[in-house]
Amino acid sequence: MTLGATWAERLSALNRLQQGRTFKVIATCVLVLAGVVGIGAYLLMRTQGAGLDFSAMPDQDAARVLQDVLGGRSDPTLAGVSIGLLTLLLVGVVWLGLSLTYLGLALLGAAIVVPLSMFPETSGAARLLGGVVLLTLAFTALMQLLRLAVGGPGPVLSIAKAAVAEASRQRVSLVLMVILVLALSAIPMLLSDQTPLRYRVQAFLQYSTGGSFWIIGLLCAVFSAATVSFDQRDKIIWQTITKPVSAWQYILGKWLGVAGINLVLLLVCGSAVFLFTEYLRQQPAQGEREAFVTGDARFSEDRFVLESQVLSARVSVFASPPEINQEKLEETVNAKVEAEKRANANYVDTPDRRERMRTDLAKSYGDAYRSIEPGQGEVYVFDGLKEARESPRSLVLRYRFNAGSNAPDELYRLTMSVSEGDPIVREAGLGYSQTLDISPAAIDADGRVTIAVWNGDYSRGTGNMMTITFPPDGLELSFSAGSYRANFLRVMLVLWVKLAFISIIAIFASTFLSFPVACVTAVGALVAAELTPYLWNALEYYNSRDEKGNVLPAAVVIRAVAVSIAGAFKLYGDLDPVSSLVEGRRLSWDTVARGVGYLAAVAGILYVSAVAVLRRRELAIYSGHS
Repeated sequence: MTLGATWAERLSALNRLQQGRTFKVIATCVLVLAGVVGIGAYLLMRTQGAGLDFSAMPDQDAARVLQDVLGGRSDPTLAGVSIGLLTLLLVGVVWLGLSLTYLGLALLGAAIVVPLSMFPETSGAARLLGGVVLLTLAFTALMQLLRLAVGGPGPVLSIAKAAVAEASRQRVSLVLMVILVLALSAIPMLLSDQTPLRYRVQAFLQYSTGGSFWIIGLLCAVFSAATVSFDQRDKIIWQTITKPVSAWQYILGKWLGVAGINLVLLLVCGSAVFLFTEYLRQQPAQGEREAFVTGDARFSEDRFVLESQVLSARVSVFASPPEINQEKLEETVNAKVEAEKRANANYVDTPDRRERMRTDLAKSYGDAYRSIEPGQGEVYVFDGLKEARESPRSLVLRYRFNAGSNAPDELYRLTMSVSEGDPIVREAGLGYSQTLDISPAAIDADGRVTIAVWNGDYSRGTGNMMTITFPPDGLELSFSAGSYRANFLRVMLVLWVKLAFISIIAIFASTFLSFPVACVTAVGALVAAELTPYLWNALEYYNSRDEKGNVLPAAVVIRAVAVSIAGAFKLYGDLDPVSSLVEGRRLSWDTVARGVGYLAAVAGILYVSAVAVLRRRELAIYSGHS
């Protein structure tokens, strides 16, 4: 017996062992026991607020916030859910008959990664390779489970299973999947340890979540168009329809298959992003000798901002704009129009120009309201805070102001009084965001907080050198209204729904268009939908008339098309889950329900349309070439 034959027999015997029911039952029991032991060990080892003396802090409002932060840090929910999901995934691998195969691949990867990680020159490559190995193993395991999930009886599941198998064969899909895995593994290498922790976490969330969505979105658009178009091109659909399989079953099966693939990719990427974010959270912030512990038993500002504003689910309220007297506004517009006519004999008075004047005047009133001259003050009112009034957590005022050219070496003193309280003097640089903690007791019975701001040091009676101006988002009052982890879950749900929406657009287009055209249509819809907020902003400054008031036909057409696209995808664009996650803003269930309901309604219309088109196609003679 040769050595090769011996190894082949051994591998065959190991494969038979991992396929056996007895082995699967024993392995499952071992994994469940290990999961229970892991959760128990975490509960024994967790600590709460080590190294911090809250009773010694003069600001007890801030102390309550810190206790909330550290309470969330020691919350066993994360460890329990993470260990539970990992255990379920491993049990799934066992019952797929791949446990020893995955164990061997994991050990092989560790044998390569661990030695490389011991040397500074190769530690970066080791982290990249380790990330690729883990993501690849998780992806292949979940794809196997997806095939098992869609392996039931019935034409719909059969078509979905065929779509899942097809995704693993198409080269364009494999290329995009490889790019996704490599990109997600490489992003942590771009983070610098010298950067404040809050910025590292935000940068990672921005690039990993946003980048993953765009790659998965492109994959979704291309594959959704390909799976129907190629079936028609190769006349596979003719054989399928004559099984018989109705048009609605065919379209639904394709949609379910693509949605399942999207779910697998989002589960892998979302889990990786979430776990690495939690890893970053446990790294020392600026001013800490170790995570959550400083040398003088205080909470570092970097940690405070990270926990209270980044890894949170905040609701933001901005200062109420000043009321505009419409009569005076119209008088001012009329006066400006008359002045323009006197200055320019060719000036044409049009409704568009008057509307632009109204908009510019309203903006100038707002700019004046947010500007404070040296030694002067202004009162800003924040409404809609009844929910925060019942919460024990402090509010956070984030403020940022500009003056002159925002010289980086200049510091301005600002005095603030919250709800007629004692003046608070703060020194801040120009153009940089600062924060101030505010007690919920400052909220009145109507859910309102008033903040008086004085341009200078009120106690000394001295003003700053120049007028300060708050940008439109320069005065923001926010409060925590939920868990960051729950917010993360809602974000992933919205991203999955968005991908399902793009997939039905691609499937609908591919029922009557060739693959290149359907692919361009789907990718164009993805880009247009994601850029809708920027398109609305651009439309505010787009004029369809020249300086003499003459209508520009081309500009009118462009504006009409842009308005149509922006209007069609407005609710899609309003769902901005990635920005909500990065900025720590709450993506409420109400917002999710409205957006998902709209996307589901439009998707339903597209689904019915795709079925109607497919029923009228001469599929038996269609070649796929136009």
